[in-house]
Amino acid sequence: MLKIYPDQRWPAFLRVLADTVTFFWTVAWAYLGFLIYQTIMGLEVIADGIKNTGLTFNQWIAAFRKAVPGGIPILTKFLQDAADALKHYSGDSLISTGQNIHDAILKTAIVLALLVALPPILLVLVPYTGWRWRDMRETGAALAFVRIAAMTGRADAARAVLAYRAVSTLSFRALMRASADPVGDLVEHRYERLATAMLKRAGLDPARLPPPELPELPPHRGG
Repeated sequence: MLKIYPDQRWPAFLRVLADTVTFFWTVAWAYLGFLIYQTIMGLEVIADGIKNTGLTFNQWIAAFRKAVPGGIPILTKFLQDAADALKHYSGDSLISTGQNIHDAILKTAIVLALLVALPPILLVLVPYTGWRWRDMRETGAALAFVRIAAMTGRADAARAVLAYRAVSTLSFRALMRASADPVGDLVEHRYERLATAMLKRAGLDPARLPPPELPELPPHRGG
């Protein structure tokens, strides 16, 4: 069972604030990485220019080959060889170079964007997400404990368990704030204050647990 936020306003507010800050931290660094990606990808116009230049050369060479006159053996062969030489040393090489530069720019943009955005995001998101997951599970388990005790009519026994747990887990400062005599409370079965402190520590409203049952008074005998 998970409970996202505690019952008390101040702890709930602090968690909402922390969730909001973490969210905007993640969005801000992701956006910065996206801006870096876009900036570097702006260099692809250079690669596209080189590639388009090669395509233009190929178009010129193709037009030149079509314009080569036929029927003149020596001249035709010479002009066709010249066209092939031009294509080999200009058009195809420029297209290949432009494509290689385009791929290199794309890879560089992705790598730099990830290197800038991922470390700060993971540095905050991983430990915070782990802590929030444990916190939600712990609060949800405490809520399930209280609900079962209330439904089964064992609120007093649950209060005793909470009081002993408060003594064993709370710091001495928190323990003494909850009760001026924690040991005496346990010995005298006064579990209310310690159980209340433990429920608040778990992020729950103490009112979720039904109030302790009052002892039955002996019947009054008239004189």
